[in-house]
Amino acid sequence: MLDKYFKRPILWDYLIGVSVTAIAFILNFYEYIEIPEEKYIMPMSSDLSTISITSSGFILTLLTVLITFKSNSQINKNNYSDSNTTFELFFASDLYIDTIKHLKNCVKSLIIIAVLGYLLKMLLNSNSYYWIYYFNLFSLFIIVLTLWRCLLILTAIFNMQKE
Repeated sequence: MLDKYFKRPILWDYLIGVSVTAIAFILNFYEYIEIPEEKYIMPMSSDLSTISITSSGFILTLLTVLITFKSNSQINKNNYSDSNTTFELFFASDLYIDTIKHLKNCVKSLIIIAVLGYLLKMLLNSNSYYWIYYFNLFSLFIIVLTLWRCLLILTAIFNMQKE
């Protein structure tokens, strides 16, 4: 199942986010849930955007570390041997390229969420705060799923180092 998820993780994240938001919209329409007051929604939008920007910074740091380690490694697909560490073999494999691609996409997704959050807050008037509520719900799921994906990647790298 994770293999299917990692083939198009951003698509799955956004589909899950849209689905949860649509369910919340329907539940609100049929009055099963109630949208909180504006004074709670607007600060949450800023908080989620800030969390998104901060998280993307941490992931960029991780990317920088991985790229730096790779640049210090002389191992490639043509010259590795059994005496190399598993981590060196990781740098010589296609898994390294996939890892970098996934982490870059995490950063892109988090930056999009942050920018959209700030833009909605700036452009929508106070009577439209319910749209920001639904965006907050959507962005919360995107942030959680993106960080979960990063954690899965880091766990896989860590497990590789343990062996």
